[in-house]
Amino acid sequence: MRRSWTNRRRKLRRKLAACAIGGSVALSSAACYAANAFDSASDPVYADGWQAGDNGGFGFTPWNFDAGYIFGGVNYTYARAGFKKIDDGLQSGTQFSNPFNSIGRAWTIGANPVTGNKNVDDDGAPHVGRGFSPLQIGETLKIKFDNPTKRQFFKGYFIRVNGGSGGANGNICNLGYSCSFPAGSAVPKTSLTTFEYFTNGQWSINDSVSNSTGVFDTDTSAAGALFQVKRTGADTYDVLLDSFGSGADFSASRTFANAGAPIDWVEFVFFNSPSDTGSPPLTATDLYISSIEVVGVPEPGVAGALLLGAVGMARRRRLK
Repeated sequence: MRRSWTNRRRKLRRKLAACAIGGSVALSSAACYAANAFDSASDPVYADGWQAGDNGGFGFTPWNFDAGYIFGGVNYTYARAGFKKIDDGLQSGTQFSNPFNSIGRAWTIGANPVTGNKNVDDDGAPHVGRGFSPLQIGETLKIKFDNPTKRQFFKGYFIRVNGGSGGANGNICNLGYSCSFPAGSAVPKTSLTTFEYFTNGQWSINDSVSNSTGVFDTDTSAAGALFQVKRTGADTYDVLLDSFGSGADFSASRTFANAGAPIDWVEFVFFNSPSDTGSPPLTATDLYISSIEVVGVPEPGVAGALLLGAVGMARRRRLK
């Protein structure tokens, strides 16, 4: 019993840590949310780099790098699908301390330069993803990212939210097929996409329909951005694309694709210009993600602990 209570206290402290309280901030369930899942590239798990199977933070399944394509019922898995690295966020002027990364230490995805050596060159686009407990009504998935501005015709990259994966094999390759064998059952729910086809770097939202956002890659790359999906109903959600700098933003109420499939996987796909490996790099070519999290309204135990903390602070102020 004592061990069980200790574990509960540890979990409570972890949730409280995700919800800071200022000395003069009134307690409000609308103003403070507990993190149900969180990970960042600053987690010690990534001190030795970023590999498939790594699982930092809490509330997510391990990272999955499965990528490839399916043709004639056969899975052709990519052996060299781009690179997945850690950028140190210091902007010191190298490929992985990149001056174009504005969001700090980050998971980095990109395409290797073409050398003409089939044993070295990329053989396809990277797909990088992981699962989480199905998103509940009122919960929000948040992704902080910084994107490239180098454009290449008929190329692009996107952040995709999938469903029905059960937390495994959730990356989706061509024609809606799972990238993994044994095949998963994941389906796309919504995605933030930029694909260069006379679009000039404009982002689109793709779910039950596809719409342009009026936000461009230059808006979101200036200082990074937040992509946020808040589930509001059985098949509805609110989407937010928030540029951290002075660039344009987008928000809307939308309807998920593939009604009924639970939302339980986040995926990053990159098939854009090769990375600028110069020292220093002169163009923004890589995709950076600094953190991902799922937040919701505090559990009763969390809310109670926050209330006690607020009462304690008020008492201490009166005694001074």
